[in-house]
Amino acid sequence: MNASSQVEVIAGAPGTTAISEPFSLDFDSRGIAYGVEFTKSNRLFRLVDGRVEFVAGVEHNVEANKPAPDADVKDGKNPLEAMFNGMHDIQITKDDTAIIGDSFNHRVRLFDLKTGEVTTLAGTGEKGFGGDGGLATAGKFNITMTASLSPDGERVYIADIGNHRTRLLDLRSGRLSTIAGSGEKGLPVDGAVATAAAMGDTRAVCQALDGTLYVLLRGGNALVEVVNGKVRTVVNRAGEKGYSGDGGPAAEATMNGPKYVAMDPQGRVLIADAENHCIRRYDPATETIELIAGQPPAASDGVGETLLTTGLRRPHGGRIVPDGMIYVCDTYNNRVLRAPYAK
Repeated sequence: MNASSQVEVIAGAPGTTAISEPFSLDFDSRGIAYGVEFTKSNRLFRLVDGRVEFVAGVEHNVEANKPAPDADVKDGKNPLEAMFNGMHDIQITKDDTAIIGDSFNHRVRLFDLKTGEVTTLAGTGEKGFGGDGGLATAGKFNITMTASLSPDGERVYIADIGNHRTRLLDLRSGRLSTIAGSGEKGLPVDGAVATAAAMGDTRAVCQALDGTLYVLLRGGNALVEVVNGKVRTVVNRAGEKGYSGDGGPAAEATMNGPKYVAMDPQGRVLIADAENHCIRRYDPATETIELIAGQPPAASDGVGETLLTTGLRRPHGGRIVPDGMIYVCDTYNNRVLRAPYAK
């Protein structure tokens, strides 16, 4: 690493504890970062005083040993016995409960950071579609990619990618519904009713303070907003695969297999444009897009002076903390980076 670099490798640096394919991270009430690994290890980790500590999950390689669809996921009070399968997301509530998109178990799981208990919040584990109007624990999903908290912490938005839908879990009632996506592949038509619109490959969801829901469509290489139940494509209206448009109108930009979204404190949307190996930012106020990390469209692993001179390899998660730093899950470089967030 360049001695003058603002970019720090805070997990996965050579000579330290290895992590495998970090996909997402979030922070508890004390500011401690927790993250999830993907299919080669399937563990939850935390970063404490520069150390990686594994706190939940049995290390196993799903590619080599795929559990049966009805396998016991080992909910209970011993988190190191819990079985996870291809986690894509973690979000932490104000009371320090981690909400986990346990994707290939077709569930949303909870991990109580205080007690260590692991439970199931949504999903039976059976792959399919069903359960709207009933309790989320009886619902069926087809790969629960992300499970994002609403700004007020009262709802969870689930990116149900195989069903091409965004599902809503009301935490007060525990009930499940669909709020975007008809179940059809493809891009939506601007102005369409969200529940009747094609929302193919719904990959990630986040919500702004004003209630706008942002839905990332992996297959359509696009970002869609949902306002008052109507949809509009705001990034890559044509749905074309590529890399273009930074500094200009977001609707005319292209992306390549985008994988994750998160809000920044200024109400802008961070987009992990994974197959372009970068993090980009959509500004709803100006409807423009800009590059904030990586050297697209090529993958690399060099650490530069800034995130714009640092190489990424299929990043999947980015999140900003109150101290003004951005954390990036540089997934296929098997590391987590930290740097000042460029406003």
